[in-house]
Amino acid sequence: MSEDLTKVVEELISSGKGDLTRLQNILELLRRGTPISDSDQDYIESISGKHEFTANDLPVEVPTDIPVIPKDYSSDNPGFMSEIPTDTPVETPDNDNAESNTRDKKTNTKKRVISIAVIAAIIIISYTVLDVYAVNSLQFRPHRGTQAIISDTEISIQSDACNPSYFPVSFSKYQITAFYKSEVIETATIGGGTLSPKSASTFDGIFALNKDVITKYQNTSEQFNASNAQITTKVYAPIFGFIPYAVEKNYGADQFQKIIKNGPPELYSCQ
Repeated sequence: MSEDLTKVVEELISSGKGDLTRLQNILELLRRGTPISDSDQDYIESISGKHEFTANDLPVEVPTDIPVIPKDYSSDNPGFMSEIPTDTPVETPDNDNAESNTRDKKTNTKKRVISIAVIAAIIIISYTVLDVYAVNSLQFRPHRGTQAIISDTEISIQSDACNPSYFPVSFSKYQITAFYKSEVIETATIGGGTLSPKSASTFDGIFALNKDVITKYQNTSEQFNASNAQITTKVYAPIFGFIPYAVEKNYGADQFQKIIKNGPPELYSCQ
């Protein structure tokens, strides 16, 4: 057998295959009758394409119904994905399942928080819009009752307030201010409260004269000119009780006397 191997090594050296120095060392050992190592044997077989079969090399019948999974499934093997049997179930480690469940829980929790925030925002916006609408719908008129003199410049008064809307409304005060040449000459301030939908109530207030301004014009020869007068009404109704909000309306000079006497000219829907 060593003679055949010697010829193989000689042919490899003649053909220039393999490591010439290593082959010459192997050839020298073979000629002296010294056994070569298994690694040298494998090296000769790998470059010569010849294999010396032993009893262990006998073919074994392999069942064809068992999928053969390649040993190298690393990313360095470019064909590794195509070689993986598609019908072989792949088990996911428990820690991957745990991480996936944790991510799903976090995602679901985030979605619930976002949904709650959106619903809350819709409720707040809707309430604000309805509240503003109800405040804008409020109607006022002087109450036909007795008036008490508080001082030479103040009189206690009352005002009827009507909420014609379908929503409850609260206001902190209702104020009428009379200006003459941009100076305040009279104010009527009505205390606020809460009105149910489609209901009315009576609120107390104070009518006050600005004595200094009135005296100023009384000491002049200038006559009262309605074109220099203006009325402003304001309904103060903080949204949620703390966000400042007011509904303001202005009236021209031709309405001045009527507003002072009868209140704003809007319709009064409550009976």
